[in-house]
Amino acid sequence: MKKVLIVYFSQGKTNMRVAEAISKGLIEAGHEIKIWNLMDGRPPDPREYDLFGIGSPTYYFQLPFIVTDYVNGLPDLSGLPAFVFVVNGSHRGNTGNSLRHALSLKNARELGYFHCHGASYFLGYLKVGYLFSADHPSTDDLTRAAEFGREVAAHLAGERYVKPGDDPPGALLYRVERLAFSRCLVKHVYSRLFRTNARCRPDCDLCIKQCPAKNITRGEDGRLLRGRDCLLCLSCEKNCPEDAITSLVAGPILRPVMLLNTFLGSRDPSLDYARVIHKNGQTQRL
Repeated sequence: MKKVLIVYFSQGKTNMRVAEAISKGLIEAGHEIKIWNLMDGRPPDPREYDLFGIGSPTYYFQLPFIVTDYVNGLPDLSGLPAFVFVVNGSHRGNTGNSLRHALSLKNARELGYFHCHGASYFLGYLKVGYLFSADHPSTDDLTRAAEFGREVAAHLAGERYVKPGDDPPGALLYRVERLAFSRCLVKHVYSRLFRTNARCRPDCDLCIKQCPAKNITRGEDGRLLRGRDCLLCLSCEKNCPEDAITSLVAGPILRPVMLLNTFLGSRDPSLDYARVIHKNGQTQRL
């Protein structure tokens, strides 16, 4: 029996469901599993395990900053067997490539790469009426994830692993948008452009509790205060029950970009979607 650590980042249950499905395949092979969400703080040291898995959603066609920081902060893994999984609502962009490359720089030994769709509750798209991959991960996605877990177990036991190539770079538009939402711009521009109106209730604090970067606090005067560690996940704005928070990303200035992305996504045969309306922190299908 081998000890397996699976670390993932998720603000909902999508990546958790995929991690659990992969675990099912590994458990069937007789391995002991520990699953850890980066939302819950610093994970255990992967060097204490025989196999290390890491999973991530896709933010702005790239890795979320919190995942980048975690992987970059890992010690040298000295050949530790590892696998990667990525969940994306529309297009993966360079998410999988970046995560696999970052692990290789830590001298991990890749034994598997898995990706599937997951419901994309990105506020920019919800605001213009689209929920991509609404019913994912599907039963088929989770079945494939469990099979992937069995395959990783077989590779760990000595079966030959043929490393797949990198994901294609994707459309030029998405690569440009990835640059437009670089960490530097998020820190110095987008994070400064959140606004809170008078509907904000001082007794709520939902945004403070849910912020994965612990970037929001409340001042002595009751106003929300923001640091510069924003992930631009927009969960504060998306989940606010009073629609009291607004940002540049989900606002009128970038609305044409969101309309263009959803137009292209809705015509992509590899994607499915539901039409929705988002208001007061709730998303309802039409």
